[in-house]
Amino acid sequence: MMQKPPFSARLLAVMLPLCLTEHARAGELVQLETVEVKASTPTQDDTVKRKELLEKQAHNLNEIFARDAEISVGGGGNAIAQKMYIRGMEESLLNLSIDGAQINNKIYHHQTALILDPQLIRQVEVEKGTPSASAGPGALGGAIRYETVSARDLLREGQTLGGSVTGSAFSNDGWRSSASVYGLLGDKVDTLVSASSMDTHDYKDGRGQTVADSGTRQRNYLAKIGMQLTETQRVTAAFQRSSDEGVRNTRANMVGFAHPVVPNDPIPQSLSRDTATVNYQGRQLGWIDGVDSTVYRSEVESERTSKKGRSWGETLTTSGADLTLKKAVGEHLVKVGLNWREEKSAANRIANPFGLTGTGKEDMQVKGGFVESQLNIGNVTVTGGLRFDDYRYTDNHQQTFTSHGFSPSAGISWQATEALQLRTGYAEALRGVGLKEAFMLDIAQWKNNPSINPEKAHNIEAGFTYRTGGLELNGTLYRQVIDNFITSFGASAATPCANGMRSCRGNLGQATINGYELATRYRIGNLTLGLSVADSRPELEGRKFNDQDLGLGTRTGRTWVGTVAYALPSRAIELGWLGRFVESMDYLPPYSTASGTKAGYGINDVFVSWMPLKKDTLRLNLTVKNLFNQHYYDQATYGYQGVQGKVLGYPEPGRDVRLEANWKF
Repeated sequence: MMQKPPFSARLLAVMLPLCLTEHARAGELVQLETVEVKASTPTQDDTVKRKELLEKQAHNLNEIFARDAEISVGGGGNAIAQKMYIRGMEESLLNLSIDGAQINNKIYHHQTALILDPQLIRQVEVEKGTPSASAGPGALGGAIRYETVSARDLLREGQTLGGSVTGSAFSNDGWRSSASVYGLLGDKVDTLVSASSMDTHDYKDGRGQTVADSGTRQRNYLAKIGMQLTETQRVTAAFQRSSDEGVRNTRANMVGFAHPVVPNDPIPQSLSRDTATVNYQGRQLGWIDGVDSTVYRSEVESERTSKKGRSWGETLTTSGADLTLKKAVGEHLVKVGLNWREEKSAANRIANPFGLTGTGKEDMQVKGGFVESQLNIGNVTVTGGLRFDDYRYTDNHQQTFTSHGFSPSAGISWQATEALQLRTGYAEALRGVGLKEAFMLDIAQWKNNPSINPEKAHNIEAGFTYRTGGLELNGTLYRQVIDNFITSFGASAATPCANGMRSCRGNLGQATINGYELATRYRIGNLTLGLSVADSRPELEGRKFNDQDLGLGTRTGRTWVGTVAYALPSRAIELGWLGRFVESMDYLPPYSTASGTKAGYGINDVFVSWMPLKKDTLRLNLTVKNLFNQHYYDQATYGYQGVQGKVLGYPEPGRDVRLEANWKF
């Protein structure tokens, strides 16, 4: 059964008095002015807004990022098995955060470490490639920042108390419901409480076949309280809990795996995450133009119970604090910050079948700081950044690893004409030796080599943006290198293990990724059209990524995404179409000597959103996913494996008709 982490109630008890402290002067609730330094890298980034997620009835990671051609989500239709990849790099190489709380390490490589309700999201910011210095320590492949909704986002103008209820049903196969209450307490404090529930049965693929043990039970809760200390200062405290439970295969992302010694039986599994944050924002505070700070704690727990009755799992706890100061000097901007993060992982119950489990616990700490600047000279903007990070890690065999170093970044953009901007830049990132996947503390057959070098990423990009009238065109070309990739492997002459071990964890080599993205958007009246294409070529030591490169990434074919949106304001109706088309790809399957092919596919989704009362009191959404009921495997899903002689991953769901009603009062 799911165990509720013990820290949440205590931490909220500390946070709420802080937010309710009566030293704020009376004043109207205001939106703080944004003071921003542009990222010192020229990446073609993305932002996903709440409105889009609501209209398309997004349920999981796959559906959050479906319109981004550079992002793939594999694992099938079960949210717990889904993993995200940016430019072929797995989510474990990214900095992931929710309301500023970092969640970066892996629990169990057959499942995700991040579950959340997309309908509680205000927006998602995606920084692709090695990011700017301010993205935090260890962001080798990019950063994804989730921000949850607050009362200020939901209250109508002049409203002091409101709420909403939502109910939806979907043909393939389940239901979802949610309720929220939000309002103002006096003229300084705003509060929000929200809860949602989603239950799905085993879904059917495009051939009408039921995918066994793919059902799930999710619960999501969000409590948030904000206080306007002054017109230029605000404190927000939030607590979010997400849980997923169900009976699924031991390897949650593999339906086809079979082994006489380590079977893949369907067993009860659960995953939960509790995240608490306190955020402070200040603007125009004397000589400082902006202050942003966050204190957070998050706990992720996984539980599994075998058919023989053994219950085991892992816990990952992350605590941290970030502080950023911003200063404008004429037309120029400077940003300075400090970061601290501590991560602890533990096996809940050690079985020690291999005799290498050790303490069953590990901890890592990183302290860092950065400076970023933006210099505006006529039509040219020069950005630069430098961060320093210091890592300390103690593993489950009491080995201690220390790593430290600088990560510079620089970029330049030129407004060549009123319509055309050209940009280029370079960035580095350091990730010190850190926690193993928590699952390894249960079995620990992969002991750390005594000498492991930190991972280093180098990214160079060039791009452009062209805007005229209703037309926008973007393009980016990049090359990314990750040196000293750390993973687990079997001993060989090229990659030996210390002390004669047959398998271990250490540096495997250099990964390189070359690729591009092109995207265009055109708006005329109430019609918006979009088209994008992306392709990346990731390699590890000269060979192409494959599905066995867990913790590193995978390879997919060239991806095209098309969108159409049309609004009928007089009837309060919005209609849309999203098509995602992935080209077939030749590849060498794991443990195979003959090359194979991952089939291409094209998936079409449509939606209609209607407010029959011509205001947001009642909203009806109709969404059809996989309109033509295509049977396919996402190319980011584990495919064919030579040892098993079959495809191991889950097919994607077939057609799914979703009908949702939302009442807002």
